[in-house]
Formats: sequence, C-alpha cells, structure tokens
Amino acid sequence: MDQRHHHRGTAPGQTRPHSDLRRRSVHPVLALQRLIGNRGTTRVLARKNGTGTFANSVRIGKLGPIEIKESNIADWIGKKNPETLTVTTAKGKKSSDELKRMSEGKTRVEAIEVTSVSGENTFIKVTFRNAHIKDYAADASGETEQWIVADFDAVNIERISIGKARP
Repeated sequence: MDQRHHHRGTAPGQTRPHSDLRRRSVHPVLALQRLIGNRGTTRVLARKNGTGTFANSVRIGKLGPIEIKESNIADWIGKKNPETLTVTTAKGKKSSDELKRMSEGKTRVEAIEVTSVSGENTFIKVTFRNAHIKDYAADASGETEQWIVADFDAVNIERISIGKARP
C-alpha cells in the first residue's frame, strides 16, 4: 500500500520526517471544558485546587478540606465585609480536635481558604491571611461544629469562571 505522507525531498516509499516541534495547544482548562462541559469542569477545578468534592469547603493550613454546612461567606463574596467569618462544618475526628485546639490556643493560622461553587460555572476562593479561630463549639447532635474566623490581616477573593459567568 502507498504511503500517504510524501515529501519531495525523499525517495519513493519513504515518509516525511515528523517535526519535533509541537504545536502550542489550547489552554488545558478550555480543552477540559470542551471535553466534559462547564459543570463538569467546575467540579474538576474544585478538586484540583484542593477543595475536595464539596460544593462549599474550607481548608485551614494543611487541614482539610472540610465540608461547610452553613456560613456567611456569601456576605464576603457580595462585598458586605462583615467583621468575622462564621462557619458551621461537618464534624470529623481529626479536624474537630485540631479546630478545638486552635480555638483554645489562640494561635494564628497562615491561610484559611474557603471555596465555593457558584452557579454552573464559577468557582470562588476566599483566603483569610494570618487569622485566629475563635469560639469553637460542637452541637449536641455531634454532627456539626461552629467556629469563627477573626482578627485576620487580609482577605483575597478570587473568581474563576469557565466561559461566561452565570448565576
């Protein structure tokens, strides 16, 4: 059978040498979006950035991700700038013990990252720098715990959208 790739400088039956130079491809996030769609890409990005598979989660230093059941993060995203971040998270053996220790010890945490999937294709990460965890309390059912992030030095809000942002 004849070879399909011929080059004028080669003898009959020889194929054209392939170039070692690779074409620059599209951005990996766009390629992923084309492959699995907006919603799927948002979920993958949430996992890639260390947020686990929760739609709303928190990472405290190297601890986490911890599922957020309730919080006032919408006030922060909506630029209402409250004084503190109040969080209710799912109780977990390791995370609960560490949160309680941090609250009682009044030690500063370098970074507390709250992540949230907003709409179908927007991923929001709010980072509190050099913060204290205060007022840790587990509920009576033993399923959740509430605590407060306060006395932080800075807050950074980062939005990542795939395509046009949708509510």
